Amino acid sequence: MTSLLPHFYMITGKFEDRDDFANRLERALEEGEKVVQLRCKNIDDPDEYLALANIASQICKRQGATLLLATTVDIFGQAEADGLHLTSQTLHQYENRPVPADKLLSVSCHTEEDMMLAEKLGADILLLSPVKETSSHPGVPGIGWEKFAQMAARVGKPVYALGGMQASDLDDAIEAGGQGVAAISSFWK
Repeated sequence: MTSLLPHFYMITGKFEDRDDFANRLERALEEGEKVVQLRCKNIDDPDEYLALANIASQICKRQGATLLLATTVDIFGQAEADGLHLTSQTLHQYENRPVPADKLLSVSCHTEEDMMLAEKLGADILLLSPVKETSSHPGVPGIGWEKFAQMAARVGKPVYALGGMQASDLDDAIEAGGQGVAAISSFWK
């Protein structure tokens, strides 16, 4: 399944309400095939997250997109999605793969240690960041394409470049050995 992953990995961003969320997701998927990570940093209510996951699941199924949930294992178990996404912080809480083999496991990585642990857990997808400086972390330099290429070459899994990415960075990501680019602002409008 991972060899058939698209080149674009979209992380959901801000939205006003459920209708706005659905409209933004529909528009983003109409522009082309993407992996979708449902990330809702500002939603603490598990029921609201599950409601959004249900909306995303229906839209992703209709559009043929892969849906990953950035949530807890417990909430993931209550939802219908293709996989779970772990942050680099939550990655270190696990000694074993937290999802069954028939589900995808995506992990955010910032260091080689993160990448090795993700691979040990059986992650199917890695997001490596920051490749470039980002507006959310001004002044923090990115690792650049050369370092990205070196780090991506050390794992046998698809690696998406994250951090300051635009759709126009796709050729650089692929040239550096990546699966593609991951972003919020480039896709979530």
